[in-house]
Amino acid sequence: MNKNRKVTHTKKEEQQANRVLKIISVVLVALALAMLIGFSLLD
Repeated sequence: MNKNRKVTHTKKEEQQANRVLKIISVVLVALALAMLIGFSLLD
């Protein structure tokens, strides 16, 4: 029973880490697009 709890906890942590990585990647892409648009408007 203790092993099952540990496995479940590990899966939850893995899902949360994947969610955080997806959010960070989306934010970085949006930031890169904003920078490209900003630099193109400055020229």
